[in-house]
Amino acid sequence: MEIGRHLVLSTVHVSMKTADLLDGWATLEPSSRPLAVASTHYGWFIPTREAEEPDREKIPDEVLAAMRRGRELACDYLLFDCDACAVEGLTTFPW
Repeated sequence: MEIGRHLVLSTVHVSMKTADLLDGWATLEPSSRPLAVASTHYGWFIPTREAEEPDREKIPDEVLAAMRRGRELACDYLLFDCDACAVEGLTTFPW
C-alpha cells in the first residue's frame, strides 16, 4: 500500500483568471495540458513536481509558488479547496 501527502490550500491563492485556466486545463486530454489538473468541483488537485520548460512558462506564478511550497513540505500534490484556510507567505486574491 502506498500513502501520499498533499497540502490543502484555499482557492484564494489563485486569481479568477488562473481559476478559469485551471478549469480549462482539467477538461483537456492529459497530453495537451501543461500541468496535470483534476477538478474537484470545489477546487483542483495538482502535482507539486517541478514543471519543465516550455510548460513551466504557461503556469501562473501563484500556482508555481504554491507548488514550490508543497515540495518544501514534502507533499506530492496540492489540493486547492474553496473551504480551506489561506496560509501565510502565499499571495491571496479577492473572490
